[in-house]
Amino acid sequence: MKKLSILIICLALTGCAVGRKVKYDSLKMNLSEIKSEKISISLLDHREAVIDGSRKPDFVGYMRSNVGIAYPIGTESKNEFIFDLSSNIKNSLNRFNIEVVNIETKWSDSEQDVKSKLFTTNTNKKLLLVFDELHTDGYAIQVLHYKIGFFVYDSNNELIKYKVFEADRKLGGTVAWGAGPYKKYMPEAMTKLFEDMFNDTEILNAINKK
Repeated sequence: MKKLSILIICLALTGCAVGRKVKYDSLKMNLSEIKSEKISISLLDHREAVIDGSRKPDFVGYMRSNVGIAYPIGTESKNEFIFDLSSNIKNSLNRFNIEVVNIETKWSDSEQDVKSKLFTTNTNKKLLLVFDELHTDGYAIQVLHYKIGFFVYDSNNELIKYKVFEADRKLGGTVAWGAGPYKKYMPEAMTKLFEDMFNDTEILNAINKK
């Protein structure tokens, strides 16, 4: 009886925050404003928690218990987070008849090595996104934290535009009812983030520049 009571208390304190997964491998982004016919793109995971080994590359965020214990959330696909995002971008661009060359990366790659691979491609524009931060976190109210460097190069490997996107976006959940339908609003928020970056006026002008 005593062991059962302890188990019930532990479950209440963790708030069922253990072992959660979020589906990020089927996002459909509206990138219809991009006019470049052929693009090469590379996403590089340089998030500190992944680089120092404290989190696996499938890490997408934390769900905290009522006492503040942070439980990591992974991708439902079990793929590396950046792999899922890169595939989403490619598939979304393909929907608008844009040919995409996807340069795969590992978190251990240096930025310069990734650029060298990117520069060997024969495309109209070459895009590199470096993720210094990208994860959700929160007790009940969930927040998306991100810091992403966005590079746009032309066909001659000349830098046209570099811009950093950085913010903390409140997603959903309430103090009274907890995280709520996080499996719905977290992917929606990720879709919107990428749409906002790619449709940013400065980035869009750089990509569409003749």
